[in-house]
Amino acid sequence: MTLRPTLAALLVFAAAACAPAVAPLPKTCAISGIDRVGGPIALVDGAGAPVTEAAFAGKATLIYFGFANCPDICPTSLQAAAAALALRPKDAAPLNVALVTLDPARDTPQQMALYVDNDAFPPGLVGLTGTDAQVDAAKAAFKVFSQRREDPASAGQYAVDHSSLFYLMDASWKAAAIFPSDLPPADIAACIDHALAKRS
Repeated sequence: MTLRPTLAALLVFAAAACAPAVAPLPKTCAISGIDRVGGPIALVDGAGAPVTEAAFAGKATLIYFGFANCPDICPTSLQAAAAALALRPKDAAPLNVALVTLDPARDTPQQMALYVDNDAFPPGLVGLTGTDAQVDAAKAAFKVFSQRREDPASAGQYAVDHSSLFYLMDASWKAAAIFPSDLPPADIAACIDHALAKRS
């Protein structure tokens, strides 16, 4: 005797076959034990207007610390973030994306506005700068490492060595994920989606 599957069973099978696979959480994506990372910020945007964490309320925010004269790792990281965001489902919750400078001496508000206006970077990327004290406070809150290194070949005769991580803050400005910026875009997208799903 031949068993014929019911229509309902066929529909369930078809739906399962067509559903996109959920990418696994990358091993280097930290989504727990990171409560001490992050905190209030007081910076300025590309128009010179004051910006605090309140400006990002209501949506999760992806943050990167870098600088406009960074020759390779910063633009590469921001391009990877743009590619990752394009891979997320169309109905995924939108994100704020911000770049905080580690070189406030050169990265004026005008310079940051010019730098983030790049089609290869995430749409809506906000460039933030401030005084040395303001940037140092943001670095301390996010446990960011950076130091100036004399480099006659660089613009301004110096470079800035720094850690290169993405920080995902949830809609309440609490750390949701931290991960290296050199992850493939698919892993970045998976990290973001896993972290936000955990917070929902």
